[in-house]
Amino acid sequence: MKERIPVMYDRELKPEWIDYALEQSLQLSDEDALTQALRAYLREQITSPTSLRKVISQLQQAVGFRSPLSREQLQAYYDEMSSLAPDQRMAVRFRLLVESTPFVAEVVQAIRKLHVVGAKEVSASQLYDRLIAKYGDRGTIPRRVRYVLRTLVNLGVMENRQKKWYLRSSIFQGTID
Repeated sequence: MKERIPVMYDRELKPEWIDYALEQSLQLSDEDALTQALRAYLREQITSPTSLRKVISQLQQAVGFRSPLSREQLQAYYDEMSSLAPDQRMAVRFRLLVESTPFVAEVVQAIRKLHVVGAKEVSASQLYDRLIAKYGDRGTIPRRVRYVLRTLVNLGVMENRQKKWYLRSSIFQGTID
């Protein structure tokens, strides 16, 4: 039996959470300290213990001690973001999530491919089909795709209208592998 590729994306993220987690990650000395800082910061905003745990894990994987990016890369992202006003950080946050989170990169790649062939909007089902082809037919894929799409809306790079997802930014104009 072929081993499944792990999805590792199970909650939507907000821009201010990414900013805070990145800053704390660079200031604190270990994963446990970052987890505690994130828990204190997010507990008023996320009431479900399960959701809180999953958001913290997601942030650890993107910008924390479990990130595939080096401390130097994270520091470079932080330095770049620090030089910008919070409402000017969309492209930096977007690049950071795409580089640190393979499933986000796959969703973005699928959106880019649809855009290249002329799609002005995408439906979630178009993305499900493409991602199921890579990750396997499992019930969690549609929900995970929606989390990524909602994160992209939160970042300001997409918008959702009447069950269609529209690009709001030219940052999707990146290369297609």
